[in-house]
Amino acid sequence: MDTVVRVDTSGALCPVPILEIAKVMRRLAAGALVELISTDRGLEADLPAWCEATGHVLVRLERRGTSYVGWVRKAG
Repeated sequence: MDTVVRVDTSGALCPVPILEIAKVMRRLAAGALVELISTDRGLEADLPAWCEATGHVLVRLERRGTSYVGWVRKAG
C-alpha cells in the first residue's frame, strides 16, 4: 500500500496548487504518490498539463463537491 502525501490547497487560486505540489515533489523519492486537493476549478486543466510538462504521472483526477482531487505519482 502506498503512503500518500496529502497537499491541501483549498481556498487558494492558480498558480498556488501547482506551486505547492511542485514544492512537495522535489523532496519525495521517485514513485511517491501525492494527493492534491484544490477548490480551484482551473486544476482540471492545470494538473494534467503540469504532469505532461514534468513527466509525473497523473493517476486520477476527480471532482468531489466543490473540490478537485488529483493523485500524482512522482516520475523516476
